[in-house]
Amino acid sequence: MPQRNFVILLVALAAAFACYVRGEQDPYARYVARSFGEIESGALVRVPNEELFNSALEAMVDLLHQRGDEHSQFIPSDDADSYQTEMRQQFGGIGVRIRFLGNPPELTVVGAPNRGSPAARADIRANDRLLKIDGQSTVDMNMTEVLHLMRGQPGEMLKLLIRHTNVDHPEVKELVREVITVDSILGDRRSADGGWEYRLQSDPRIAQVRVTTFGNKTADELEHVLTRLTSEGVEAVVLDLRDDAGGSLDAAVAICDMLLPGRKQIVETRGRDDVLDQQYVSSGRGKFAKLPLAVLVNSGSASASEIVAACLQDNDRAVVFGERSYGKGTVQKLIPVESGHSLLKLTSAKYRRPNGKNIQRMPNANGQEDWGVSPNSGREVPLSDDEVKAYKRYRSVRDLWGEPPQELLADGDTEESDANVVDSVAEADFVDRPLDAAREYLQSILDGKKSA
Repeated sequence: MPQRNFVILLVALAAAFACYVRGEQDPYARYVARSFGEIESGALVRVPNEELFNSALEAMVDLLHQRGDEHSQFIPSDDADSYQTEMRQQFGGIGVRIRFLGNPPELTVVGAPNRGSPAARADIRANDRLLKIDGQSTVDMNMTEVLHLMRGQPGEMLKLLIRHTNVDHPEVKELVREVITVDSILGDRRSADGGWEYRLQSDPRIAQVRVTTFGNKTADELEHVLTRLTSEGVEAVVLDLRDDAGGSLDAAVAICDMLLPGRKQIVETRGRDDVLDQQYVSSGRGKFAKLPLAVLVNSGSASASEIVAACLQDNDRAVVFGERSYGKGTVQKLIPVESGHSLLKLTSAKYRRPNGKNIQRMPNANGQEDWGVSPNSGREVPLSDDEVKAYKRYRSVRDLWGEPPQELLADGDTEESDANVVDSVAEADFVDRPLDAAREYLQSILDGKKSA
């Protein structure tokens, strides 16, 4: 029997034993265990144990969805590793950003490789074409297939066939994968060396600090970035939480703690039957409790993003700009299943912001109901659908290149998704109105201090 099937069988047996032990209290657990065994051993149609197991978990989660819990999720083994990679913020790789560009599309290195990465040491350059990965042609590959080949265990060898810009003959590069850290704290635009520029070009006293997810390293990242920026003379920060779908509750609490004075309520969580689970209060050790702040949110800001925005707003620590957030007021815990090969993301609590409200947007909620985190009065900056599309294209360019090189723009037509990215350079006059509103607010604070 293959080792993986043996592990699954052991898990099933352990579950059956647990169900047997619990049977006196809950006979349905015993019924499930017996049914699993009967299907596994006696059904006319042979179904692998893993598929039976996955189907059972998915059906139970689907029932939670039907009862109003839209955020619980079963994550099967095929997807669990990528999900945990996002939370851990690291993977085994070589340190490049890649896109399909050109006509016909070719797999292309976008911007400079990460500083100190295997790719940088191997002299892989911006705009290099990746023709083969471990002997497999990248022609007709999709990005999922590419990432599966590019990533792997640190210490493993990776062989690439690449072609430099304006060089006719391709070159073989042999690299060893290393642990690559995924940044969750980003700046306004990429610098020439692949790093981040945080200071706004329109006012270097102010930095735009974007939080893209709340992972295991996010709070430490933010502390490091703010420490460096304030030491370099930055006087105020726009904390940009737009399109951040959330993540770790602990990361959200830690970020609030570093931005608040002591004894301020951050958030509280409540479990089944509204029983108080945990209250989080600031410790008073926040290094940046007096740093002038503005917060940006939009409809893509959810969960941990909303915890931070609501906490800073309710404690009068920051003014919130933009559009109303998503409205996800529940907390999920991540439960390893199959010895960690798969995951159960289970809604276990709801949270309340410091003013006592739960921000959860219920099914069929309308625009007049009180959910999500809304901008402060007079600080709403709604965007039209066309503005949202233009913003996403503008943001993609600044995240990938800062300013894309002219030789890349001369490649001609590209795939549709990348054409949008490249063509957005033509939108050089794009105005990020929510960011400008936050900047002007912070400028008034800084200028007021100066005149006083």
